[in-house]
Amino acid sequence: MIIKRIKAYNFKTYLNLDMDLEPAPDKPIILIGGQNGGGKSTLFESIYGALYGLNISKSYEFDLLFNNGNKDFLDKQITLEIHFSGEVLNKLYNYVLTRIYKIGQAGEVIENVKLNMDGNIFNYNSSEPHKIRQKAESDVNKIIRANLPKELSKYFLFDAMESGALLKDDQLAKVIKENIENVMGFNKYNQLAKSADDVYQNMTVQKFKAEKDKKEYIKIITNKKNVSNEIESKQNIIANLETYLSNKKDTYNELKSGFNQEESLKEKIAKLRSDNESYKKSQSIYKTRLESFVKELELNIGLPMLALTFKNQISEILDKIKEIEIKTGKFLSKETTEKIVIDTISYLKDNDLIINEIDISKIIDFVINQPKRINNISDVELYDNNEVMAMNKLVNSQHNNQFPYLALSQIELNNSFNSIKKNKNLIDELSKQISFNDYSMIQEYDRFQNNLNETKIIIKTLNEELKKIEKELAQFDINEETEPDPIYDLVKKLNPYFIECIQQLLLNKKKKLEETLVKDLNINLIPYKDVISKVEFGSNMKDFTFKMYHNTGNEISLNLLNTASKQMVVQCLLKALHKYGDYNPPVMIDTVMGVLDEQSRETVLKNYFPQLSHQTILLSSDSEIRVNKDLEKLKVFINRAYTVKRDILLQKSEVFDGYFGKEII
Repeated sequence: MIIKRIKAYNFKTYLNLDMDLEPAPDKPIILIGGQNGGGKSTLFESIYGALYGLNISKSYEFDLLFNNGNKDFLDKQITLEIHFSGEVLNKLYNYVLTRIYKIGQAGEVIENVKLNMDGNIFNYNSSEPHKIRQKAESDVNKIIRANLPKELSKYFLFDAMESGALLKDDQLAKVIKENIENVMGFNKYNQLAKSADDVYQNMTVQKFKAEKDKKEYIKIITNKKNVSNEIESKQNIIANLETYLSNKKDTYNELKSGFNQEESLKEKIAKLRSDNESYKKSQSIYKTRLESFVKELELNIGLPMLALTFKNQISEILDKIKEIEIKTGKFLSKETTEKIVIDTISYLKDNDLIINEIDISKIIDFVINQPKRINNISDVELYDNNEVMAMNKLVNSQHNNQFPYLALSQIELNNSFNSIKKNKNLIDELSKQISFNDYSMIQEYDRFQNNLNETKIIIKTLNEELKKIEKELAQFDINEETEPDPIYDLVKKLNPYFIECIQQLLLNKKKKLEETLVKDLNINLIPYKDVISKVEFGSNMKDFTFKMYHNTGNEISLNLLNTASKQMVVQCLLKALHKYGDYNPPVMIDTVMGVLDEQSRETVLKNYFPQLSHQTILLSSDSEIRVNKDLEKLKVFINRAYTVKRDILLQKSEVFDGYFGKEII
């Protein structure tokens, strides 16, 4: 496949783009320069969108892609047109594929597609009923697929920076496996094997004579299909989750670090504010206690001093009062007195010492109310009960002079005052360091990570269930017919045959891929330049492995490679797959240097880009392929060079010949 020309009208930054991209046999590189934001990536999207269509259905999505510099709103449409050639079944065809997007009356986006294949026209309109457009749409998709399937486009039309991100999280071996399965066409055989198994199961159903066995078998194979489909669905979910998590990991780590830092700052601020609130509370308590102390100064100071001064004398008086009460019986309670009187009367009656009836209540009142006197009247007897209670309270109550505590509190508050002032300034300073970023992505990332882990567990359970189902199927006793059935016997062999085809294809191409990869890695993988003795692909796609070995014999751990080295391993693999794969597409690379260092840049310019493909389209800024330093090394391999410039006032990008003013002759 060769991309000959790309046209884009009113697409994002382009009002009118018409670019010749055809390479020459000895000059495979098309170099397109431009500053960041100039329109290089939009050119990339134009080619991708022209081949596979723009995924838009709403008017607001259309408006986002429509060039704002176009003031002609009467004919508001986006047009993408790509000219390319490709070989199908050893015959070369020339194609012109045009896609036009407009807004319908109901606000929906309408896509008009026209494909000219050497004069044969296929066209359809997305607003037409499916039955009308079905055949033309299917034919167009088949033709595109025959040249470069959409699922393979990411391997040949890619952003080097993004491809480097895919290699994080120790997924290099997995990425290599996916590359080989897709580009080498192994997935086609997997699909054939699955279809053959379905046909075999359906034919087996017809072999059962007993209706009961037939129903049971159908139930089991239906369950098997459901489980297999569920596994496939979960595997797709895992692939999407891993891609998302890989792409977002750096952002997640940055946000997580910022979040932890901000949480620490917020904790410090909360602590400082809590200290300030505690100060305000202590200050309020001090004020209340001080006001109370001043208001009852005589009680807080005079009374405690009075109690302390006269405590001994008052205690003597109280002791004498208690002594008299004991002698006079005043210490007895009313209840005790009643009990003594009742017990005494009862005794007298029992011993016939009382002749007449006695009113017990009168005797009790007499005993309680009868004044008691001792021989010598003491001064202490002159105190009434209230005075006795007051003296008891004076000497026995805890009189606490609050003044020393208040004085100490005042000192502490004065000492804290300067700290509180410093706290306020520190709170302001720390608050300025909080960015108040949106950290919702952290929760989303964690949620996706949990989903990934849970989905892997589900797949493991489903695989175990699938093994049990297959054992159940193997136990069925199929009644052999007297007449041989060669078609059934053949179908039975197809599933293992296609699986074996994958195995044999891998073995047949494995050696060539390994040899090519060793050669290119020894040239382009700078940290291991000329020291890689061999690379080994696994012999089984199911449990695929990829290993590299040093000249000394030890294995080079893929996990220890930096991102730039991993990017180079995959790009060298793509080159080998391009050479031995089932397709022959152009290669288009945006952000060409990705994360490569100075030394790696040197080697890719000299040894990688010129040999990568029959057509290599490079989209570069002048800081990647530098005009005065790098351009000369590529010049002999460049067939065409352009520079994309953006006019921010007119809101459009234009294409000029040459690379940043340097003509390619």
